[in-house]
Amino acid sequence: MISKLFMHRSPTEIRQLRFFVGVTIAVILAFGFNWPLAFITPMFVAKFLGTTKPKLPFKVLSGIFMIIASAFIFGGIVTSMLINYPIVFLLAMTLIIFWISYWNNSGGNELAITMLLVGFTLIPMLTLLLPVVAFQVSIGFLFSCCVSLLLTMIMHEIIPDKKVDAQTQAKVITPIADKPTRVRYALLSTLMIMPVVTFFFYFNLSSAILILAFIAILAQKPDLVAGIKGSAALMIGNSIGGIVAIALYAVLILVPNFTMLNLLMGLTALYFSQLIFSENKFAPVYAMAFSTVIILISSATSSDADANEKFYIRLLQIAAACGYVVFATIIAMPWIKKISLLDTSKKKESNVESIPELVDS
Repeated sequence: MISKLFMHRSPTEIRQLRFFVGVTIAVILAFGFNWPLAFITPMFVAKFLGTTKPKLPFKVLSGIFMIIASAFIFGGIVTSMLINYPIVFLLAMTLIIFWISYWNNSGGNELAITMLLVGFTLIPMLTLLLPVVAFQVSIGFLFSCCVSLLLTMIMHEIIPDKKVDAQTQAKVITPIADKPTRVRYALLSTLMIMPVVTFFFYFNLSSAILILAFIAILAQKPDLVAGIKGSAALMIGNSIGGIVAIALYAVLILVPNFTMLNLLMGLTALYFSQLIFSENKFAPVYAMAFSTVIILISSATSSDADANEKFYIRLLQIAAACGYVVFATIIAMPWIKKISLLDTSKKKESNVESIPELVDS
């Protein structure tokens, strides 16, 4: 009965409405109950619903959650085993980050990859620096993931895509780069992440652990590692999110109550839903901006006396993460281009060598 109400809506309007309703409910739940890492719930719901891809079956979603839980458990075990061997720990982290990055560029599930990155960067570092906090963060993160996946599934059932539209989306196959290109992207992502992991590990920077998680996620975007244009988009997206968050925070200071928070976030989600599902080429930038808004506003919901300080600290942390990724991209691109030229020349040589064999046969 509910789905019939949306029969005459266009596919874009259906996605916009589903995004608005889903994110608003996630904000009410997360900021209302405020469990550890609750802000991850609306951020992931926005990420899951802010796409034109069809809904994932329950088996796939449950499989993703099992992968995430296994990653957290495995990350904790590896960290506890290698805590007294820092060099071996960093080498193991390098291999794990490279594998995740390679899987990302091989058509791996985006949801699982995002959460695996957080699990294999944030949790091991917290285990090394603050073992007691690591367990609480793991439970909070897994619970937020579970709520996000469940809410996403419910929203797809309540506000479903049209059958014809869903079938059309299912036929769309995302092109996968060749193996040398996937290796290059994985190497670039690993080279971006590991210096930060080493730096955090050496100086015990547990208070700025959000920067590490952000860099791990941002460094996986193919449009970002493609060059300077992607880096500029990253800066623009997070700058827009920062400006919007500052404006919302100014209103919350004047009217500091839960109702105003939900109203502001609901209106913001409604506005960004129209931008994210538009034909504008900057639609992915707006999706990135909205995630930044959620992360920053979550600081404003803290009941601590230093909530104002936390807000601006997170703003600086996000800016630092974006700045590092842009800087690392610019520095690494010449090296990556050399590898690309070598791969191209090897392909040409292999094609030339195969010609005599074909003639002889």
